[in-house]
Amino acid sequence: MEGRIDLAHQAPFRLGALEVRPALRQLARDDGSEEVLEPRVMQVLVALARADGAIVSRDDLTRSCWEGRVVGEDAINRVISRLRRAAEGIGQGAFRIETITKVGYRLLREGQTGTPAPAPDSPLAQARAEAHRLRLDRRAMLAGSGLAAVSVGGGLLAWRHFGAVSGPAGEQKPPADIAPLMIQAQMAMTQGTVEGGNQAIGLLRRVVTLRPDYADGWGLLALSYSAAAVGRPQQYEADMRARAAEARRRALALDPANAYARAADGLGRPVLGNWLAAERGLRTSLSSHPGNDMLVSSLAGLMINVGRCTEAASLIDGIWKRVPPNPGLAYTHVQTLWAAGRLDEADKAMDDAVALFSTHFAVWFTRFYLLMYTGRVREAIALGENRGARPTGIPEWNFEQVLIVARAMLSRAPRDIDAAVAASLEGARRGAGFAENGMQFLSALGQVDKAFAVADAYYFARGFDPGELRFSTEQGTYTRRNARRTHMLFLPSTAAMRADPRFAKLAQEIGLERYWRESGTVPDYRRG
Repeated sequence: MEGRIDLAHQAPFRLGALEVRPALRQLARDDGSEEVLEPRVMQVLVALARADGAIVSRDDLTRSCWEGRVVGEDAINRVISRLRRAAEGIGQGAFRIETITKVGYRLLREGQTGTPAPAPDSPLAQARAEAHRLRLDRRAMLAGSGLAAVSVGGGLLAWRHFGAVSGPAGEQKPPADIAPLMIQAQMAMTQGTVEGGNQAIGLLRRVVTLRPDYADGWGLLALSYSAAAVGRPQQYEADMRARAAEARRRALALDPANAYARAADGLGRPVLGNWLAAERGLRTSLSSHPGNDMLVSSLAGLMINVGRCTEAASLIDGIWKRVPPNPGLAYTHVQTLWAAGRLDEADKAMDDAVALFSTHFAVWFTRFYLLMYTGRVREAIALGENRGARPTGIPEWNFEQVLIVARAMLSRAPRDIDAAVAASLEGARRGAGFAENGMQFLSALGQVDKAFAVADAYYFARGFDPGELRFSTEQGTYTRRNARRTHMLFLPSTAAMRADPRFAKLAQEIGLERYWRESGTVPDYRRG
């Protein structure tokens, strides 16, 4: 590996239709579109590209891009994540970054499949041998990813109804040569992040290249593209949907009953207001496949979005007992227990989540909010002020924003509350995820009028429009207007909104009243 990469002296090079200009930190397509990368991200891209398909270890990257300094895995992971977003975004598949477990990374250009047969003692070959010995359990790999969207931190919203994927009993396990790739792809989905989605797409594209006759590979790829269509910037939606449709067509041609392809088809429908049709479809499917955790977790996600939190928590309890934990499942378990009024159990589940995934961004924020909204504000503030324990990749001002709210809840001083209200309203204008949080902040602070004003903006773009970007551009997650979330309307943090006569009107406009009437059900908060 060559020495330190000095961007000023690196010549431009091409990756398919993409020109990379290191000195300017630019990625430029032939159609004239451009994107500027952070210096470190461009350095890593140069390091991987000049390796010409060879594996670049983490040590190699720290020497050439971090001047040999000791850096944590999170720092490298953030850079790789940013490159993968660029590859799927402006790159449009011109290149991809492959992770070689416990070894490093390599850059593969479009159409390049890498070495088809690894050495017998390589990590990939060992993984394949292990996969050959062990049955691939889709339930264990994916349960929980479907509920990433209902959690405070966000995630890939498209997994709301069709996330935790497991095929019907008796399905054929993957061939040994692609089993490790399927495992990695499914584990990537459980992250509930754009990075996880990008990894899954890249891995599944490799699966169908190696095994074009494997229906589940095409089905999962269709599901991943469908998720990307509603969870990425709008300019990529049409392309992602076209790719999803083609992958779905290939899967159904091989297996007309393929569960993944059928789930992907469901993602093409608007989420908001279509809860009853989704519930009926899920319950019909569960009557045929009662042990399918994709269907169970999807139903749980739907239940919390229509205010049936007790049922949602019960459904997640069952999954939690059956499968190994992952971040999406862990923080969703906490939130559904809290929403169902089972605070002691939520605290215990939170301890478990922190022990396993302490710096996962959604686990961290779930913990912060659980403390703040349940009378343990001092603990929440102490958590927020502990910089060493914060998740990475979150802007400093984001932490300060939630700390302003927590301090106001602690002091209840008019000056502090005014500052918290201003921060919440400013945040609501920054993005859809901040608007969801803003409703909860303002309601908990007793500012119910302003909480309803944010709800009007979030659901109907009245007063202002929060847009579709959820949080920061670095996180890169989006919430389409026809996929606005409703779970936060039923959390303890918004109790003051539900107690207000205006809540019935809001529920009517969103379509919740119609759902409750036509389904013959009553949300938990009306049960007394």
